[in-house]
Amino acid sequence: MAGVCSRFAFATATTIEELKNCSKNENIAKSTDFWLSVWKKWCLEKKITDEIENYEPVELNTLLEHFYAEVKNKHGEDYEPESLKVMMASLDRHLKNKGYTLSIVRDREFSSSKQVLEGKAKKLRLAGRGKRPNKARQVSEEEEEILWKSGKLGGNNPESLIQTMWCFLTQHFGLRGRQEHHGMRLEDFRIMNGDDGIEFVEFAEGPTKTRPGGLSAKPRQFQPKMFQTGEGKCPVALFRQYISRRPPNLRTSGPFYLSIKYNRRADDEIWYKVQPMGENKINSMMKSIISGTSLETSEKRFSNHSARKTVVSKMKKANLERSAIAKVTGHRNIQSLDDYDEADEDEQRQLS
Repeated sequence: MAGVCSRFAFATATTIEELKNCSKNENIAKSTDFWLSVWKKWCLEKKITDEIENYEPVELNTLLEHFYAEVKNKHGEDYEPESLKVMMASLDRHLKNKGYTLSIVRDREFSSSKQVLEGKAKKLRLAGRGKRPNKARQVSEEEEEILWKSGKLGGNNPESLIQTMWCFLTQHFGLRGRQEHHGMRLEDFRIMNGDDGIEFVEFAEGPTKTRPGGLSAKPRQFQPKMFQTGEGKCPVALFRQYISRRPPNLRTSGPFYLSIKYNRRADDEIWYKVQPMGENKINSMMKSIISGTSLETSEKRFSNHSARKTVVSKMKKANLERSAIAKVTGHRNIQSLDDYDEADEDEQRQLS
């Protein structure tokens, strides 16, 4: 092989390593790194080597029994039952990457340590853990109306306009509230005219952290559209307004979310800078939207994920099939919609 490599030009080792890194899912890598750090911290406290891949199966199984039984978060509390499953899978992934011959999830050599983790999860659930009381809730029609009337949504100022864009894009195109907005660009969208003369905004999905593409890429089965309504809340009209308020050189391309010009003149028609909005700002968009309204002090918990839950709720109320909903949200498996199933309050009243 060495003789072959000397006669032909091959890609450099750096290029090959870059391509390998590009194939990795960033979210999965972060999860693996996090749980590996939890393992290493535990090993440090026990004064044992933290190189998990160097242990023989029998010894590692015994160590995992103790680790699973004792592991705590930084506050000294037990992790949620769902997190324990992710922890085991992450450690197993790291071992696989290191060439470990056995799986701590599937192979019988680790059956006793897996039983310890299974027992811990059951014990935590019996104690009331894992019920997710603080999960994000959807925004009702009445609550959305509060946001429009309070000026948190609309086109009266740069804050409300860009917040409205985030809501519209999340709901109409079923986007996830954070990562799918980070790398979004204006050229991902185009305004089209339908055969009936009604305008709509079409979205061409690009790669994201959760859908990064590659050989097994599965793009959405159709391109979602956002239609003109002709009302004061018309999404196409507000989309055009947002474009007109961008710097002239960024009205056909560039980062979709731009930073706001706070020190502009009152008659300045340009509301945004030639600078992308920061990820932290996008990640806290729902927090900004409900700030100063009655929703901020509500017992319900709202987060960026609430907007995505809202569109699922609206489509369910419109009696759309789950398969049709999954086409808009981009879910590959309709069973993934189970997490969005919240009993409708009207249905509960009827049941009562």
